[in-house]
Amino acid sequence: MNLFKKNPIRFEGQKEIETQIKNQTDNVISRRFKILMGVIGAVGVVLLIRLFITQISQQEYYSTKLKQYNTSLFTADTFRGNIYDRNYKRLSYNKNINCATYYAVQSITQDDIKIIANFLVKNVNVDIKSVTERDKKDYLILKCKDTKDDLINDLITSEERSTYSSDEIYQLQLSRITSQMLKDNLSDDDMKYYMIYSKIQNCTSGSVVLLEGLTVKEASLIGENSDILRGVKVTNDWSRENTYGTEFKSVLGRVTSKKEGLPASTKDILLAQDYNNDSRVGISGLEMQYENILAGTPATYSLAYDSDGNPVVETVSSGTKGDNIRLTIDWDLQSAITDEIEKQMKAHTSSIYRYANNIYLVMIDPNTGAIYAMCGYQRDEKGDIYELAGGAVQNAFEIGSAFKGGTIYAGIKHGVINQYTEFDDTSSGFKIAGTPTKFSWDTGGLGRLNAAEALSQSSNIYMFYVATLLGGGTYEYGEPLSIRDSAFDQMRLDVGELGLGVKTGIDLPSEALGYRGRVTQRQAGNFLDFAIGQYDTYTPIQMAQYVSSIANGGKRVQPHLFMESFTEDDDGTKISLLQHQVKVLDDVSSYKLAFDTIHTGFRMGCVSGLASGVNGDYEAAGKTGTAQKVYEGTSDVWANRAFIGYAPYDNPEIAVACIAEALPDAGGGTCTTLSKYAFEKYFEKYG
Repeated sequence: MNLFKKNPIRFEGQKEIETQIKNQTDNVISRRFKILMGVIGAVGVVLLIRLFITQISQQEYYSTKLKQYNTSLFTADTFRGNIYDRNYKRLSYNKNINCATYYAVQSITQDDIKIIANFLVKNVNVDIKSVTERDKKDYLILKCKDTKDDLINDLITSEERSTYSSDEIYQLQLSRITSQMLKDNLSDDDMKYYMIYSKIQNCTSGSVVLLEGLTVKEASLIGENSDILRGVKVTNDWSRENTYGTEFKSVLGRVTSKKEGLPASTKDILLAQDYNNDSRVGISGLEMQYENILAGTPATYSLAYDSDGNPVVETVSSGTKGDNIRLTIDWDLQSAITDEIEKQMKAHTSSIYRYANNIYLVMIDPNTGAIYAMCGYQRDEKGDIYELAGGAVQNAFEIGSAFKGGTIYAGIKHGVINQYTEFDDTSSGFKIAGTPTKFSWDTGGLGRLNAAEALSQSSNIYMFYVATLLGGGTYEYGEPLSIRDSAFDQMRLDVGELGLGVKTGIDLPSEALGYRGRVTQRQAGNFLDFAIGQYDTYTPIQMAQYVSSIANGGKRVQPHLFMESFTEDDDGTKISLLQHQVKVLDDVSSYKLAFDTIHTGFRMGCVSGLASGVNGDYEAAGKTGTAQKVYEGTSDVWANRAFIGYAPYDNPEIAVACIAEALPDAGGGTCTTLSKYAFEKYFEKYG
């Protein structure tokens, strides 16, 4: 065995060995050794033949292995699914674009890179709008190095050069390049050239997109000059577009570009899910919420090299397009209501509207939580207005008397009042020792009222009496009033059962909770303010869930924008995949007396009360709200104006919640006007 380990297939010298043995041994031994060597020789020949056969038979195997070792696989995003409204009107989609993509060339020279960059700058539109100040500094450093200009080198002293590392010197150079230096030494053509140059230089493996949005002529020109544009190929790609521009974009959300790649906050998680660093991914709104549905399966490509080091790209798998999403939104309603809000905002131009920065309206099915419209406009510090539907989930306001349905609910739930309980709303108001007298909107008094009448006439005084009882207090005119601290927490729990002051669970990545009054402010007067909606703040989507809970008789239903996901076959037939299931988050419908009383009061309010301006053939029920606002440094009083309601009152199928911030008396009808318009548009379409 030792012989074979040293020289397993070498048989030269066997004859010489045999001769030496023959001279040293007798004939018997010699004959036996000959026999032995003959056997060994035969075995060696057999091994040699087998080895030869093995080499021939496995040549293809090892050639394939070698090719694999020299081939890399990479993936590319496929089309995302489209987003549609409930009637299949397309809202977000993928726009085809032609790109110039560079696939890393083995041992590419600086001269090759310069040829490519110069050609593209000269013959193709190179967009530099996205170039940042930092990019420009990098380009100037490259330019100075390329042209042997000492401008950048002179920024570093000899002492610094001998003290700091190359990375530290580079950072010093970046910090010392001024805007004026960039302006004086870097032209637009320079930026175009070095943008391409740096992308190619830094791409040592895989690929990088050099240019997007090529015209057909530009794409053809690149293809015709492939001999000098080493590694540059025209590829088909896509960009995410919204059909209606920026309208509803704050809800639809945004998808990153290939340049942005994965967001830093979720990069590690996404990489673990087989995303690439340059993968496009939803980072806000519905695009983020339903990334797992909208994102397709990436296509896979192989990248190998020919004998000249040029890349050879082949498709391994084409991937699959993401699934489509159908929303509950009715775009006809969404667009029409948004236009009306815009008109209102544009009409609020004088100085008395200087704090009127937000108007929102949400239209929702109170039985399923399906949102038909979520509209909003905001005014910035410069006075410019812009559409911001997402503000209905992010911004919170005091909602005034629209809150009073919650007070009546809490009062009946805890047994401190019933539908027949009456209190006097008089010109003497409600007076606590040491505090200003509180009144209803009519300081002359609204008379003796029961719970439903108090809602329809929006009596503050009635709610103050209910709050006093809820807080375990005893009211005497002009005397101190003591309220349990726990009453604040209990009230929040009660109205939270209906949707106020709690997250609604809407299917968007983030949702505001609203502001809660501080524990240190739990005085009796503040609890009275709480009972009329002037203490905590609530988002418009919370208002929508709250009015839905009242409309459907006590079920807090999760509001949602997602209706279903679907795909289409080759004939265009839509195939439903995943459908939304109604989710009830809380159910207090057992307090039927409370909801019957609130329904009666809300209907009376739309027939003959303060909300009568909203009524129509659709027979609405609802409640207005006014929350006074005093701004620091002014003596004037503004008010948030609100409306919540539903229709038809006896079998609600649609509900509306509206809030308009800090309006003067002249704008007091803003929400009732908008809500009436919304009801009319809905019933005009759906009957």
